[in-house]
Amino acid sequence: MARIELRDATITIKDGLSGVATIDGVSTGIPVTTDTSIELTTSSVVLNTTVTDLVPVGARFTIAGETDATQVHTVTARTPASSGETTEINFTPALGAGTYADGGAVTFLPQQVEVKLGDGNLTWSVNKEYEYLLDRGNLDTVREGDQQPMDVTLDSVYENITTGTSETISPYDAMNGVGEASEWVSASSDPCEPYAVDLEVSHVQTCGTAQDETTLIEDFRYDTLEVDLSAATLSFTGRSNTVAPTTTRS
Repeated sequence: MARIELRDATITIKDGLSGVATIDGVSTGIPVTTDTSIELTTSSVVLNTTVTDLVPVGARFTIAGETDATQVHTVTARTPASSGETTEINFTPALGAGTYADGGAVTFLPQQVEVKLGDGNLTWSVNKEYEYLLDRGNLDTVREGDQQPMDVTLDSVYENITTGTSETISPYDAMNGVGEASEWVSASSDPCEPYAVDLEVSHVQTCGTAQDETTLIEDFRYDTLEVDLSAATLSFTGRSNTVAPTTTRS
């Protein structure tokens, strides 16, 4: 069995964005193939963001009617630009083939940024706690103790700490929900908990018939951040509020 090669894997930092909207096909007409903007029906945008009707720039979404059901688009601009209910979004890539309709569903997905590999890595440790009980001084039985969070370390390429104009969101900004990631949503299911992200590793097999594999580490918060200028890396060491990752094959 061939081992996993980092060059064949992708590490992605994701937020917890979710929500829906519907297409307004009355104002400017029903969308068609190659369109790069759509109007949204008034009061149809409902997100789990602080301002629930403001679509973040960088939000990803799918749209009902597109033939390729796996096609994901990314918002590049919104109207209004700064505040108020979003009534129009510009996005990339353009709409593919499909049959679109007034009132068609727009489903929003988590925002994300990829960590460059070759110079980066992701490691985790699953922790177990057991209590070994004795019977008159001899080992007798074992009882499982309290659940323990996973230990996780993410190494990312160091180019800039924070993101500048027209640059891809930096891992630091994504991990902290600041800068160009200031509209990111915590991946925690409890909005009162500290900000968290999900980490996803996708390994694509480049030979043979083995299945691709995706590993998801949810609800991660870093405890320490280390910058290594010589190695050009940013390292985040922390814990995931889950006992083990979720791994799927496809």
